[in-house]
Amino acid sequence: MEPTMRKLLVLIPLVAAALFAAGCEDDNNVLVNREPAAPQGVYTVTGDGQVTVWWNGPYERNIVEYGVYRSLESTTGYTEIARVDAVDNPNLDLLIYSYVDDNVINGQTYYYAVRSISSGGYQSDLSAEDAYDTPRPDGSVTLFPMQIDSTLAGFNFEAAARVNYSSALADIFIDIFDGIVYINAANINTDIQDMGYTETFDDISLAPEFGWSELGYLEVITGHTYIVWTADNHYAKVRVQAINPSGSIVLQWGYQTATGNPELIAPLDLERPAHGDNYLKKQSTSTRNAE
Repeated sequence: MEPTMRKLLVLIPLVAAALFAAGCEDDNNVLVNREPAAPQGVYTVTGDGQVTVWWNGPYERNIVEYGVYRSLESTTGYTEIARVDAVDNPNLDLLIYSYVDDNVINGQTYYYAVRSISSGGYQSDLSAEDAYDTPRPDGSVTLFPMQIDSTLAGFNFEAAARVNYSSALADIFIDIFDGIVYINAANINTDIQDMGYTETFDDISLAPEFGWSELGYLEVITGHTYIVWTADNHYAKVRVQAINPSGSIVLQWGYQTATGNPELIAPLDLERPAHGDNYLKKQSTSTRNAE
């Protein structure tokens, strides 16, 4: 019995060592034969006919790819739409990844998730964040104060078209008074708000719930972004790119085609009602009476 017992005692550490070696890389002692951690910090940025998905890579070196998934439902129906190569990360730094999904339709809400894939082919769970987005059209337009050209002073977001400042189709219009240029809500049921100076168009992610101008007009300032809540319950934003010596104003604009959806670049669990009797009403019409 004694020789057999000695053999058993010798075999136990050898088996343990073999199992440990099978699960490690000899050069960096990193486990490879296990599921990697799921990506974190997943969020989206709204575009025109596209959605950009961003995420943080886990602090692991064994990840070789990320799978990007999309669904029309928040909890089911996710299918893989892309693979993104992972960057080797020997120092286990924070690495940020992105993928542009341009196979989308403006006004449709999409839900996204990302999973990690290791060198051994193991896959993580889908990311936990509730990341979703509703792409919307955007563009750039040059408007003139109505005193210079009334036919090119107004703008209709839905049609992405310049209109006469007095047209029923106008959502906003530009005018000038005492040398100051103003952006105006074109009717009593359209609201507007100055969000202040922004570095980029995408700095303002969603429409505010409160703080709309009671006057219905605001001074035009280069670099400022303005949010518009239209009479038919759509949200839009414009950023002043330039005030030209000729008097024209260059605006970058974005318009949410989904009714009642305040999302302008990032998701929000909120769908706001249309303007109602109890909503803040302006004390005067948006069209100011020049003296």
